[in-house]
Amino acid sequence: MMKGITKTIPIALLCAVSSGAFAATTPATDNTPQEAYDDITRSLDDLHPITFQAPAEKYKLLVFIDNQCVYCSEVVKNIKKYTDAGLTMSFLTVAPKSIRDSVIEDMGRVWCSADKTKSLQQAMAGFLPDNDTTPACSDLVTRQSALADRLGITVTPVMVVVEPETRSIVGSQPPAAILTALKK
Repeated sequence: MMKGITKTIPIALLCAVSSGAFAATTPATDNTPQEAYDDITRSLDDLHPITFQAPAEKYKLLVFIDNQCVYCSEVVKNIKKYTDAGLTMSFLTVAPKSIRDSVIEDMGRVWCSADKTKSLQQAMAGFLPDNDTTPACSDLVTRQSALADRLGITVTPVMVVVEPETRSIVGSQPPAAILTALKK
């Protein structure tokens, strides 16, 4: 995926997005933006996203990442810029099929750590936590990835604007570009 490509679209149409910069996603089982929104809101609390709260929140974004994604690392590395711009960022894991077991193991360690926000930041910088994962944490990451599968998300990062309406932004975008896209 190339940095700098933005697609602001209804989540159910994410499966239709394609360009030379990234592969098209697989068809989502959620058929409409409303069904996708309902799936997210129904599932989110149980999936325990790692959230970085904006002091003056303008938008809430659900960000799908994997720890082997360079562009995802850029988003997490610059989290303060996003939160300072009013973007509350909640992270969930996508476990791509080609690296599924590795991502579930690695990100399970993040979700099992005592300080999840610090652990996520370190993991995305290439430093996994010293703790092991547990079956419960691995299952949590698997369920997070299952939500991404239901939504048709197979590329990372994908930022889903949960409020006030469900739209997706594909790729590592700076906060100003996100805010501009959301004001349209």
